[in-house]
Amino acid sequence: MRTVNRYIALKAFKSILIALVVITSVIMLVDFVEATRNLDLGEAASPLKILYLTSLKTPYLVEQTIPFVILFGVMGALYSLNKRSELIVLRAAGLSAWRFLIPVLIVSGLIGVIWTTLLNPLAANAFASYKTSISSNLAQGAENPESNDVWLREGTPHEQIVIYAKSANIYEKTLYGVEFNLFETTSDDLLKFSRRYDAEKAVLLNTQYWQLTNVTENNSNGETEYQTALSWPSQLTPQDLEKISGNSEAPPFWKLPAKIKQLDAAGFSTAETRLTFHKLLALPLTLIAMTIIAAGVSMHLAREGGAFRLMLTGVTIGFAVFFMENIVKAFGESGAINVAFAVWVIPILVTIIGISYLSKIEDG
Repeated sequence: MRTVNRYIALKAFKSILIALVVITSVIMLVDFVEATRNLDLGEAASPLKILYLTSLKTPYLVEQTIPFVILFGVMGALYSLNKRSELIVLRAAGLSAWRFLIPVLIVSGLIGVIWTTLLNPLAANAFASYKTSISSNLAQGAENPESNDVWLREGTPHEQIVIYAKSANIYEKTLYGVEFNLFETTSDDLLKFSRRYDAEKAVLLNTQYWQLTNVTENNSNGETEYQTALSWPSQLTPQDLEKISGNSEAPPFWKLPAKIKQLDAAGFSTAETRLTFHKLLALPLTLIAMTIIAAGVSMHLAREGGAFRLMLTGVTIGFAVFFMENIVKAFGESGAINVAFAVWVIPILVTIIGISYLSKIEDG
């Protein structure tokens, strides 16, 4: 029996690996073509450079499609076993579907664990390197290559404020080397410069006020006035600062708990980060659920025939599950439902329904 288990597990692993290579190749090809059209890297945009950038981004993109890699891979493995009548032989030997599905389920679950704990950190670091490389190449032709510069804009129908800072500590909601440029709206809807405040730093308070320190005011008449501190009302939120900073990308799996605590302490919303954390935790179960979908299709395939129709059914069910999963996660991200519930509910339901379905067609 151990020999049979090893054979089936190896068969499933090889089929999943083939599916991974095919899907990765398609993703790299599409992303490479898209990059050659959209990336404005100037002289640095050689094919090898773009291929290197694409290879850095690909693991992050593949992570989004790993459930389909498992679905297609397991369907291919079980279809191959059925085509060669190996499933029929196993059944004739008195083995139930569960006996030869267990190795496949173990392989899928292990892939989920390995991806979450080992491959996700690699993918996250590669994607961070991709963003750094893109920023570096784009900055080579820019007038001001300083990557820490922060630009913000807010105001009312009667007044607009353009805020510039040389650097920022997003978690402390603090801007350093700040300029507040104020413009008044004229009667003909044009903006007229009013005054400028130069400050050593500006802190966005929870009461939605900017607290400026060591402020120098310059008005339109050229007059200058110094103030130790100045408060200014703001319409911005901590989330606005995080988006402007470009610091909203999720870190590797092992750093997510610390990231959640850091965001929570700084007053940022942690819904998106917690969603990513639970998504990675639930990945093994998600892959097992996709395996069960593939098994349900293959069980029918063994009994009734109609390979193309049933394989198409499996793909359709997989996409439907993926679509429903994303809808529920959107509710979780918006705060309408609990984040953990939003991530875990679909894989658990699919697993329960899939097991019930397999039990029904297996035991009649």
